[in-house]
Amino acid sequence: MLPFKKFLPFAWQGAMVVALVAAQPARALEILPTFSSSITGAANAASIEGAINTAISTVDSLYSNPGTVGIVFSAGAGNFVAQSQTADYSETYSQYVGLLNSNATNNPANTTLSTAIANLGSGNMPGPGGSVLVTSADARAALGLASATGFYNSSGTFVSAGGQAYDGVITLNTALSLNYTTTAVSGQYSAITAVEAQINEILGGGGQGSVLNSIPVGGSKSAYPNIGVLDLYRYSAPGVPTFSSAPGTTAYFSVDGGLTDIFGFNNNPLYELGDWALDTCYVQSAVPCQGTEPAYTTSSPEFTMMESIGYDPVTAVPEPSTWAMMILGFAGIGFMMYRRQSRSALMAT
Repeated sequence: MLPFKKFLPFAWQGAMVVALVAAQPARALEILPTFSSSITGAANAASIEGAINTAISTVDSLYSNPGTVGIVFSAGAGNFVAQSQTADYSETYSQYVGLLNSNATNNPANTTLSTAIANLGSGNMPGPGGSVLVTSADARAALGLASATGFYNSSGTFVSAGGQAYDGVITLNTALSLNYTTTAVSGQYSAITAVEAQINEILGGGGQGSVLNSIPVGGSKSAYPNIGVLDLYRYSAPGVPTFSSAPGTTAYFSVDGGLTDIFGFNNNPLYELGDWALDTCYVQSAVPCQGTEPAYTTSSPEFTMMESIGYDPVTAVPEPSTWAMMILGFAGIGFMMYRRQSRSALMAT
């Protein structure tokens, strides 16, 4: 198995129409792709780019954060279906909680986040002198930290000084027989699912959201004091946080202090401990399934996971046709009265 390594006549009537249009919340998260020559030069470039764009469209459509995330996409080969690189910023626990609180205040529709914040005291915290590691995309696009720039240039090269337009690199293993469509094909891994999982990683979720894979078995918080954004939500029982890289450790994702087991984390350190458990077939499963096309919707555990680290839901609005009917209705009334493998940059902010 292989691991995974968004003309009316009166002024008041015009203002009413403007208000209606302005009332529509923008689907603001925007992932901006750049395709390397390894993709644009491939014989099936259109299929590869189509699958990537489909994955991007799905993620963009789910989150309303007003930010852009640059990602370089490349093709490669190896013991993976897809893998990613990104960089982390280092925030003190109080700084990070402050960013979460600011987001929650400005986005009350994200009830997952408000619940998570209310229960942070039950979960893991950094060790002495430790910090919360947050990807550049999460810090900037989700939590509004404008100074958190990317660390990758357009060729996908890591630039330690930062100030770059790209938050990470995703490499898709095109040496495999991949399925680039939205219909499952027996025996093939879904390129769309693989890309969705790695976009989540660059945005700060999945395996990228935990530091446990970098901590040896038995490692203590005094020696390894940093934590990842998802490590705040690891529990083994209600009120009992867990922070261990030991094989077989029970850990599940919960935002209410462990009362609700939303989904189990992988407990095999050979794979990402921040991904979902083995033998599951979801977008963020630690080992992908062949012959499936897992859905990524507001009902997916991945959606709740991303909400908990600051990605806000797109609130429901009328369809364009509904707006047109409403606008025409107001016009009619007017007429009668006279339409969102890592590199740790560890940049303190």
